[in-house]
Amino acid sequence: MKKILIPTDFSDCAANAVQVGLELAKKSNAELHFLHVLSTPVDWKKLRKEQEKNFPDTLHEIGHAKAMLTQLEQKSKKAEIKTKTSLVFDNNEISTIINNYDHDFIIMGSHGTKGIKEVLGSNTQKVVRNSFSPVLVIKKKFKKWEIKNIVFASDFEKDVHFPFRKIIEFADLMKAQIHLLNVNMPFHFNETDETESKMDSFLKKCPRGTCTINIYNALNEERGIEKFSKKIKADVIAMTTHGKTGFMKMIAPSITESLVNHCDIPILSINLKK
Repeated sequence: MKKILIPTDFSDCAANAVQVGLELAKKSNAELHFLHVLSTPVDWKKLRKEQEKNFPDTLHEIGHAKAMLTQLEQKSKKAEIKTKTSLVFDNNEISTIINNYDHDFIIMGSHGTKGIKEVLGSNTQKVVRNSFSPVLVIKKKFKKWEIKNIVFASDFEKDVHFPFRKIIEFADLMKAQIHLLNVNMPFHFNETDETESKMDSFLKKCPRGTCTINIYNALNEERGIEKFSKKIKADVIAMTTHGKTGFMKMIAPSITESLVNHCDIPILSINLKK
């Protein structure tokens, strides 16, 4: 973890992500990059200076954004963290431009799940789906960011070996224990010894000393992950996502994205297809 990108809209929710970003940057000696994307009524980059006065509301928004980014930069530098900021004029959603920046980790705040907040939460979902880098989604404010228990929920097939190494790196940085979790469901039932054998085999290929193996019975995967995580008081749920879009997303919706929108526990997502 060398460069952490934090997209921000300056909301309380985004501030929670900033708090965690500062803590992670200190631990990893990483650089922080604060990014704000501003939608403008015209192509602002092509606008002549004398034309800008025709858009007073936009000028006000730009001034506010610059001031807020300066505050974040000062806060970060006060903590002796190398920092840079970017104000981008783009009418596209942040999820479509997130990979244009040099980073190896993303931290985002996410809102709740009612009314307009559902829409705002969906923006984070899209970043999770499209990002080349691991994405840590934060929903609530923490008095102190401490990670002791990480749940890695998976089917433990071959394609998750590489993403799991990234989770190990994160866990080692935080000095946290990893709890491997497989959810057993009525319509996708596997006998315990069969699942344990698969998880044992997975650990041999991706060794990590402090891991526990857990099988949890539930009606569906999302419910099982959330209930088990709350039972052991998990600090982070780590998962992989396939980055499905369009028709494939409709017929096989992402469990990771659903948890991002509906679970209060921070989610660490790694895209299998990136």
